[in-house]
Amino acid sequence: MSTLVVQIPPRQRLLARDPGSSPTEASLATEYAYALSPDGLSLSAQGRCPVALLPKAAGAVAVLSDADVSWHRITLPKAPTARLPAALIGVLEEALLEEAAGVHLAVAPGAAAGQPTWVAAVDRNWLTTELATLEKANVFIDRVVPMSWPDEPPTGHFAELGDASRGATLTWAHADGVAHISLQGSLARA
Repeated sequence: MSTLVVQIPPRQRLLARDPGSSPTEASLATEYAYALSPDGLSLSAQGRCPVALLPKAAGAVAVLSDADVSWHRITLPKAPTARLPAALIGVLEEALLEEAAGVHLAVAPGAAAGQPTWVAAVDRNWLTTELATLEKANVFIDRVVPMSWPDEPPTGHFAELGDASRGATLTWAHADGVAHISLQGSLARA
């Protein structure tokens, strides 16, 4: 079964779209990095292209940028599956920077009630808009995953933020969370 992995471009911080806005022509012209695998083990194609030119595959996975996912360490509430979203919002309410209704939460795989676990938080309106842009081009996402997550052993990677004028970032993932640091500016020298 062929799989298309599409990297969602990082959310524009200063030029953010209005919450819940529909995809614009500019967003349809955005280039997406992608990788295509015929069997999940090897690559048959990779590159960057507008959403309309992404290759077709039996399944598709969207990868979110490190800066678009925040990580929160909590003890997973003991709640029925139907009430878990409300319980998570209750636990994370003070830690979230946005209103709870505007945030999509995802619990780490294998999490058990009453045990410490990681919860990922993503802007719901932005994610919905990005997925709608892909669906408009007939790219139907089966799964959304983060580029980095808290884990052992520690891992890190450098990335450019689009064009070279915006600089590079360092992402460091370890058991205590994920740090995403711009290497341009005074913080990088601290």
